[in-house]
Amino acid sequence: MIARFRRLFEGKFRNARLIKKIMLIYVSISAVPILLLGVFLVVQERNTMQGQRTDAVRTTLGQAVSSISSEIKVYDNLSDYVAYNQTVSDVLTGTYSSKYELYDQYEKTIDPILVSPSYFSPDIEKLKIYIDSDLPSHGVTIMHISDLKTDEWYKEYKDRINQSVTWIIDYKAHKIRSVRLMPLMELNGVRGLMYLEVKYDAFFDGFNSICQKGQGLTIVDSSGNAVYERRNELPEGAVKLKDMLSGEKRSGHFYIESEKIKGLPLTVYMYGERNFSALQNLQVVVVLLIYLGIVAATLYIATKFFNRYVVSDLTKLEANMHEVENGNRILSVVSDSQDEIGGLIRGFGSMLAEINRLIKENYENRLSLRKAEMKALQAQINPHFLYNSLSLINWKAIEAGADDISEVTLALSSFYRTSLNRGKNVLTVEKEIENVKSYIKIQSYMHDNSFDTVIDVDEGILKYQTLNLLLQPLVENAIDHGIDMKEDGRGFIKIIGRQTADTITLTVEDNGVGMDEETAQKIITFKSKGYGVANVNQRIRLFYGQPYGLQIESSIGSGTRCTVTIPKVLTEH
Repeated sequence: MIARFRRLFEGKFRNARLIKKIMLIYVSISAVPILLLGVFLVVQERNTMQGQRTDAVRTTLGQAVSSISSEIKVYDNLSDYVAYNQTVSDVLTGTYSSKYELYDQYEKTIDPILVSPSYFSPDIEKLKIYIDSDLPSHGVTIMHISDLKTDEWYKEYKDRINQSVTWIIDYKAHKIRSVRLMPLMELNGVRGLMYLEVKYDAFFDGFNSICQKGQGLTIVDSSGNAVYERRNELPEGAVKLKDMLSGEKRSGHFYIESEKIKGLPLTVYMYGERNFSALQNLQVVVVLLIYLGIVAATLYIATKFFNRYVVSDLTKLEANMHEVENGNRILSVVSDSQDEIGGLIRGFGSMLAEINRLIKENYENRLSLRKAEMKALQAQINPHFLYNSLSLINWKAIEAGADDISEVTLALSSFYRTSLNRGKNVLTVEKEIENVKSYIKIQSYMHDNSFDTVIDVDEGILKYQTLNLLLQPLVENAIDHGIDMKEDGRGFIKIIGRQTADTITLTVEDNGVGMDEETAQKIITFKSKGYGVANVNQRIRLFYGQPYGLQIESSIGSGTRCTVTIPKVLTEH
């Protein structure tokens, strides 16, 4: 096991960078005194931290209890406002000539008083008045005391409810209620009971945030029942309820702190693990950080010197090599040092210069070959004979009244005229668009007008230069491998021409069957059966260079989008 670990460590260390090796050695040497210092500080600060922890827990618990006591005071004030409201008493003890008059008082007087508090205090679940009279109930605000006779809480507290606020904590039903009699209604001979209910979880929500990791909180009522509990990464039953009620400050390795809630028959018990990490003490952290800062500063200075005088040239050489791997064959690192690293850099520079020379020579040869092939192809066609023949066919078609044949003939003549382009390899974008329009017209006749065509080209790009026969292979591919294979719906081809500050983009879109990403990459790199599309991309790369070329976007069932990008170059006249 040890031997295996040793081999693994040596392999990792041997393959690490020089800077990392130096840092690892330095940190390893510094780790021992850091560890000893940490142990010493933990031992010295343990008692101090226990005292600070107790004070912090008491302060936090006191603030939380004070906050909820303030909320109780707010609810009690609201209860006083409603119970001693003369207007409310007059409405609920008065006499009315009609139900309409009564309901008008309910809606204009009672509802605003009993409903509006819930808008300002969302924790209020219910606020209503129960009456013991012949007046009818009204929505959720006015009800009869007889409706409470079946409620268990009312049966239990009925005889204890008086004109003072009585808080009832029902932990089983998760209800917190504030009830009292209505004094002013009692004076008018009508018994009334004000009922306020607060959302149970929201009421105790303020205690959730004070429980840190390794702490718990239990709220107990006057009968010794746990009405609310909260634990943060502590197991259930870590501190028994009987230990809390006993008044002890400790239970095993847990501490216990308590605080009564003013205005409620509740006591809050907060407990947690006594063994706190010394790192929670700010003083310990500061000392350790200072020590670590000194170590880091010396490490940084040593690394800078080593990097500047030992590793810098090697790092630059490595970066330059990665750039060459990514296609950027420019020498960016030089050295006049006479050591081994300087010799290595100069050798790399010589090698890169020779590679660039060979690549340039090969590029020029291939470009010359392509031009020769194009000229040979164009030379095989006798343009005058072809144009005269097509003109003859056109006149014969007109004489015979065959307009469709005439149109196809003219389209074919226009297509070959722009394709041959008098032996030139470049033409204007306008001529290239004419060429592809003629081609599409011919294909439309061949396909019995089974697809639609949209030409959307910015007029501002028509005067610029492009290579001839760039769009025709893309349109041909869209028809043969896209639209022709479409089983339903009418096909369309859209040709778009746009410009930026420095480039022109010509796009051919179709709604054919589409293709997956792997197929799209194959047809652009001579790895498929057809060469037309790949030839377009290669001609652009050879003539204009990087980063110009052809890009294909497609997905199965969604059609294909081919985009040609070329530089903006005005045609020479």
